Amino acid sequence: MARGDVYLHSAFPFHDGASGKKLFVVLNDPVNDEPYLVIKTTSNLRGKSFETGCNPRSRVFFIQGKAGSVFPIDTLLQLSDIYEFSGTEFLKGHMVEKVIEHKTTLHHETVAQIINCVKKLKEDISIKHFTLITHKTV
Repeated sequence: MARGDVYLHSAFPFHDGASGKKLFVVLNDPVNDEPYLVIKTTSNLRGKSFETGCNPRSRVFFIQGKAGSVFPIDTLLQLSDIYEFSGTEFLKGHMVEKVIEHKTTLHHETVAQIINCVKKLKEDISIKHFTLITHKTV
């Protein structure tokens, strides 16, 4: 469970109280009792087009779909919608409840691009989350 890991959560707890199947990406490498910060993905582009990579005006990172990858269709990483998981929650979901399944680890260059994109959204992210995501160099 590290920065850049992609997981599938079969009962992802959304901010509105609902839950559902969702891919998410880990943005930080927690130290001690720091939470894991994750962002969810969506393939619902709502008829819009995006540049590959950072799209700060839309607060997303666009990954072009590739057959056979964890993102077989065009996908957005929703950068300003950050979720926290404690280490205990993460381990329990992954090892005990089996609702969190590791899918892949993004290439280190892609992770660096995502973190750099987050840095462009400093005004849209809490100071706590921004610090936890950016305090280590990628």
